[in-house]
Parts: sequence; structure tokens; C-alpha cells
Amino acid sequence: MEIQYKRQHSDSFMVVDAVDTLSSYEEKMIEENAIEHLLEMKKVSVNGVLQYNYNISRKENLEDYLESHDFTLELFKRILLNLQLAYEELGKYLINERHIWLSPETVYFEKAAEAFKLSLCYYPKDMGSVQEQFRKIMEYAIKKVPSSDREFAAMLCEAYDLTLKEDYTLGEILDSLQQDQEECPVVQQINLRDEEPSLRTSELTEECDVEMTGYYLEDDFSDVNEADSKGPKGLINKMQQLAKGVLFKKIEFKDDFKEEREDFVFDPDYEYEERTVLLSETKPCGKLVYDGLNQEDDFLVTKDVFRIGKSKSCDAVLHAPTVSGNHAKITREGDDYYLTDLNSTNATYINEQILPYRKAVKLNISDKIRFANVAYTFF
Repeated sequence: MEIQYKRQHSDSFMVVDAVDTLSSYEEKMIEENAIEHLLEMKKVSVNGVLQYNYNISRKENLEDYLESHDFTLELFKRILLNLQLAYEELGKYLINERHIWLSPETVYFEKAAEAFKLSLCYYPKDMGSVQEQFRKIMEYAIKKVPSSDREFAAMLCEAYDLTLKEDYTLGEILDSLQQDQEECPVVQQINLRDEEPSLRTSELTEECDVEMTGYYLEDDFSDVNEADSKGPKGLINKMQQLAKGVLFKKIEFKDDFKEEREDFVFDPDYEYEERTVLLSETKPCGKLVYDGLNQEDDFLVTKDVFRIGKSKSCDAVLHAPTVSGNHAKITREGDDYYLTDLNSTNATYINEQILPYRKAVKLNISDKIRFANVAYTFF
């Protein structure tokens, strides 16, 4: 089924052609009750075609959510727990779970930083069982795990094996992830001055008591299990080496560590050299030059996915209160650049044309871009 997006004033909608059926008990139930974990839905007729309009204002789907957040085990467990609670709520209203469209494009989250609310999409057609649809979510999630987090990837793969059963539950998946985390070893302090430490292996490892907000071993300790296979002494030596490496790193970089952002600053005194070259033959270099009086910065697109917004996690941080936390992104593909709105509250404009959510538009040299009321020129 094709998904389209549209914006009306400050509201955004996901639009899907409606199923050609009479209004059911479920649709009436949804219309008469504000079901917390369902997207607000209206059935409308456009040129004789029935459509479902889902209000997705100030929300982002799972695809964009994972792209704008650090994808960790804790985050995935939080998503899974809220998904489980959402299905439990739908059961109270006798909503058929096969009428819930579960996919990375149709699971939504609030964009507010302090909120974590998951909303599902009701679609009165047999979309498959929870087990069938969530299995595809798992396949998608595994591909999004950072390549450096091998432990997280291994845990998700083990959980995915459970989804190959026909009758598994979301609770079983959540329990398996929690159990795997509780069984992980915790590295204890080692006296680096002892050449032959007398510590027993049991003193170096103990069973974790990890809650949903616990901490994890860093990637530097991912090979400890391999050392354990060589016996207690091998484990001790391996952990000694790792601990020394961490110590040396701290000593070397302690005074030099400084977190800072190096944004491109456009020099107003720079004079462009006039050339007799057609603009259509000139490739853009990915510069965003501020065109205003409020002291915003200029930026150079240096990444394949360059995020723009008010959030400090964005690559281009804007300061205007009208700009959303994750407002828009520029995607670089070879020599081409594409601008996409991320369902911002006050919209993204290119040459005064408003961009619908998730519609990528190719950028050309001298295009005028507005993030809400913050204007830039693209070069």
C-alpha cells in the first residue's frame, strides 16, 4: 500500500487509501474513544476516493527515530516495552491485532525530547499477526545496530531466533534481552602493579543485577570471553592488558579532551571568481550560507546524512525558537544533495515551496531554503 504525506497549516498527515468496506465496530470505537496508543484517524473522501488521514503532527516514525537517536539495547527494550503496553491497551477495546499495521514507516514516536509515547496505525485489513509483523521489525532493527556494538548485535540475533517460532510473545523477547544482559560479566578493579595477581576468577566476575537503566561493558572488553576459554590466568592477563590500555588512553588524552563543534563559517569578504560556466554544469559543494540578521552560523555538509535542527545532537544546530529539535536533513549521494523535512512543526521550504514530510527534493546551486523562518542559500 502506498503511503503519502501532506501538511495542512501546522499539522501533518500520513495518507493511505481506505479499505472499501462499511464502517466497522472497531472504527466506531476508535472514533468515539481517544485510544492513547493509536494515531488519530479520520476517513475522508477526496475526488470520490476514500482515504484514511492519520495525524502525525510532532511525531516521527521508527525509521527517523532510530536515525536521530543512539540505537542501544536500552532504547530497543524501551521501544519493545511500550509496544507491548500498546497492544495490551488495544485488547481492552477489542481491537483485532491483525488490523494494526506494524512497520518502520507506521510506528510513530513523539518528537518532544522529554516524552516517549508510541503510537500505532489502525488499518482495517488483515495485515498479518503480531508475530509476523514484528519479525520484520526485528530484521530491520538488526540492520540498524551500530557496527561497533557487537554485543548488542549478538543479543538481537539471539532474540530474532525466538521470533522464528509461530507463537512467541513480545514479553518473551523482552525477557530474553533482559536475561542476556543479567548474565553478562562485570569487570572488577585490577591492581595493575601486581605482575602475578592472586585474584581468583570468581573475584573478577560476578553476576550483574541490571535494571532497565543499567550500564554495559564497553566494546574494549568484548574479547574477555575469549580469554576465559584459556583458563583463569588467561582471563586475568587479558583483562590486565585491556585495563592498562584504558589507563594509558586516559593519561594521554586527559588534558587534550575538549568537546567542540567546528561549523563552516562563510567569509563575507570572499570574492567569487566569475567564470563562463553554465550553472547546470557546476556541481554544488554543500554549503549552507545564512541569509538573515540573527547570527546563525553557516555550515558545510560534511556527512552523507546531515541533520539540521535545534537539538544539540544535530550536525547543524540552529538557535531560533521556531526551529524543531530535528527539523530537516540533507542527504548526500555522490555529487548530489537532497533536502528532506523531518515533520517539523513550522515546516521546511525550498524556494518558498513547502516540503511534505519525508519527500526528498534535489538541491541546486542558489536554492533558497527556510527552516521555519531561518533562511539559507545553498551552494
